[in-house]
Amino acid sequence: MPAKTPAATRAYDLVKLRILHGVYADTTLLSEGDVATELGLSRTPVREAFLRLEVEGFLKLYPKRGALVVPIPPEGIREVYEARELIESHSARHICAQDQDFRGQVCGELEELIGAQLACLRDGDLQEYTRLDAAFHQVIMDHGGNSVLAAVGQSLREKQQRCTSTAIGRNLDTAYHFVEGHRRIVLTLRAGDTAAYAREIHQHLADSQAQLSAQR
Repeated sequence: MPAKTPAATRAYDLVKLRILHGVYADTTLLSEGDVATELGLSRTPVREAFLRLEVEGFLKLYPKRGALVVPIPPEGIREVYEARELIESHSARHICAQDQDFRGQVCGELEELIGAQLACLRDGDLQEYTRLDAAFHQVIMDHGGNSVLAAVGQSLREKQQRCTSTAIGRNLDTAYHFVEGHRRIVLTLRAGDTAAYAREIHQHLADSQAQLSAQR
């Protein structure tokens, strides 16, 4: 029989997931008691979860008041998008330099993710869409011929999901626009066209960043 997940871990996972997906929006003040009641837990494991999330930069604790959801600062957002463009462009150059079979394999994985993204949007599941959006870009980095850069991309994944969730808000049209960007990205990789890829990824990330700024 599998061991039961510790209460503090359950509280941590839930609160962090809700922050990443925008359920708890930036500057929301969370109540330790409210979260504990919702989860059917005592305050102690929730307090432990809040402390852990404060160390990771997601929350700022205010004694006897609650925990504030800390926004990603504008400088941090800029750095995330710049890092993503650099890593993904490097990865794409490697993919485009490979033979057609290799590119076809990568593009097949990406097209499966696009199909899953569209299924989520048809169901109105924007939370799962944001996870799949991050997975799409990670596939490109994972096939980029540099495991160090792929690991850096993975380390940005949570910030990327949070940015994407905020950029989309509750607007399905915005999410569909991003999926169309994914389709164009796949076409450039399949063709081995690094110049076209560079244009598409730059525009794709610029659109996301602009939409994010509009929502803040």
